[in-house]
Amino acid sequence: MKGEARAKINWTLEVLGKRPDGYHELKSIVLPVSLHDDVEVESLSDGRIEVEGCEGIPQEKNLAYIAATKLRNRVGRSDLGAHISIVKRIPSGAGLGGGSSDAAAVLRMLNVLWKVDLPETELLDVAALVGSDAPALVLDAPVMMEGRGERVRRLMDEELSKVPRSEDIVLLTPPIFSSTAAVYGEFKMDDCGKGRNDLQPAALRLYPEIAAALAELSARGLSEVAMSGSGSTVYGCRCAGSDFAIIH
Repeated sequence: MKGEARAKINWTLEVLGKRPDGYHELKSIVLPVSLHDDVEVESLSDGRIEVEGCEGIPQEKNLAYIAATKLRNRVGRSDLGAHISIVKRIPSGAGLGGGSSDAAAVLRMLNVLWKVDLPETELLDVAALVGSDAPALVLDAPVMMEGRGERVRRLMDEELSKVPRSEDIVLLTPPIFSSTAAVYGEFKMDDCGKGRNDLQPAALRLYPEIAAALAELSARGLSEVAMSGSGSTVYGCRCAGSDFAIIH
């Protein structure tokens, strides 16, 4: 089975405070975009789970591998296996949820291939065990994400009317790796409310390249320019009729 693992942007990202478990309480509108990895999954009957195409990441730390393992554990079937092949296009350390998107695609496909047929609510529970971005990306649709990422719902029609279409979103990724841990470490509650992404001021203090990318998109006439997640990717919206689009 073949599928696309679409990247995401955070159209809004509010940091509401620190949770007792050490995570931050978030509220974010998450939108899928056209940039995607290609994922192909084959069911194996010998219990092996293997992932190829993600060089440099130990298999046991690969989110696609973790997703398959968590799903198998949920249904209690140690005989279920999978060969997962990923063609990467989504850059790492870019705030686009690339690894989580791969994991989400694997969960959707293995739910069918393994014939476990978990309902959506249970699949979201499994995704929450994989990572904070995974539940939002399982739905592969514009969503409201809350908590540390475990609570998600599809946007209602009125909310959808206020966000851009995926084809109108332009991405620019500076050639840097933005560390999520470092950005959260730099974050201060005073950063909140200064834009659509409360993490953006902290990321700009750490990585001046992000400021340059924001300025480039603004200079090219894009609107609603902001940073996704903890960076480094920035995005903007093109006007109707414009054919401008870049993905670095």
